[in-house]
Amino acid sequence: MALVGAVADRWGVQLDADGKVTRCELATGLPPVSGHDGCLRMTQVETVIGLYGDHGAGSGSRTGRLGVTEGEEAAISVITDLLHWLSAHGRDGDDVLDRAQVRFEAEVSEGSW
Repeated sequence: MALVGAVADRWGVQLDADGKVTRCELATGLPPVSGHDGCLRMTQVETVIGLYGDHGAGSGSRTGRLGVTEGEEAAISVITDLLHWLSAHGRDGDDVLDRAQVRFEAEVSEGSW
């Protein structure tokens, strides 16, 4: 625990019925997401990705924010599930992904998100 305390920005221990979970936050050196504080879209995305990030992690009572890598894997799971949902409803997932990419690029170039 001394090593974790020495390298972590923050850390803590949570007791569960079947054991305990130790969590820590490490600085990634990545710049913070700026200009999107309070943005409804970012809040919605972080909520959904956070829900997916909790599944399969082995600690049903995790706390704290997801790391970038874990968030990326959660986003892939969200997109995969959405593609399954589209397929089940007779929609073309590739077409939807293409349209989403076009919309994303337009919003980024406009600075509207």
